[in-house]
Amino acid sequence: MSDYREILYEVEEQIATITFNRPEQRNPISVEMLGEVTSAARAAQQDDAVRVLVITGAGRAFCAGGDVKSMAQVASAGGGALSARQEQVGLIQETQVLLRRFPKVLIAAVNGAAYGAGLDLACAADFRLAADTARFCEVYVRLGLAPGGGGAWLLPRIVGLTHALDMILSGEPIDANTALSIGLVSRVVPADQLRAATREFARRFALSAPGGVQVAKRTVLRGLEMSFEASLDFIRPQLGVLRQTEDHKEGLRALQERRLPRFQGR
Repeated sequence: MSDYREILYEVEEQIATITFNRPEQRNPISVEMLGEVTSAARAAQQDDAVRVLVITGAGRAFCAGGDVKSMAQVASAGGGALSARQEQVGLIQETQVLLRRFPKVLIAAVNGAAYGAGLDLACAADFRLAADTARFCEVYVRLGLAPGGGGAWLLPRIVGLTHALDMILSGEPIDANTALSIGLVSRVVPADQLRAATREFARRFALSAPGGVQVAKRTVLRGLEMSFEASLDFIRPQLGVLRQTEDHKEGLRALQERRLPRFQGR
């Protein structure tokens, strides 16, 4: 386990996990935490042994968003404090871009409250699994703000325009089952089973060929902003590269021999 102050980072059986680790404060966003998340995510990206990255929270919250006390101090202070707050927003946005572009499978295991920027972080993942105690809230308008961490762009693409506008413009929380019904999360499990359920869910992707997973994910996400024809043009040369890999040959052998493939990422 790596040495961080505000997160935990560990790798086990091809699955890396980043845990927001300020449970007494409900894992609020801080400049230090954002820097550590960025560092750990880059480590997971560069580690060939890692095929899936999970983000979750310690204690009863996933991430409560911004530190309300700090925000109140900024609101009543002068320009220097406001400049620092703007810097933090910039760091949140940079972290979101990194997570959104993360080439491997990214899963958010939402163990409790995911509010504001915390919900935005969860929305940057490819999949969200939730404990039955989880709650989700785009709380910004209740604080006189608007979602600046990517939620205004990500949420409509996950749950559709109407549900996204409802959450963003009302600032009201929803529970885990409502999140499941609108497509915000893929599964809801009892809180004490979330870790095991997440690892079981992640192993499905860890068994797949890493190169194929990364090309497929990149094509799907880029395709959201492309025409159908442009998407075909985008993947064609990448398929040519994949056909030359040892993993492709192993996949064919495994199919012919009626066994599970043993992909090496080559």
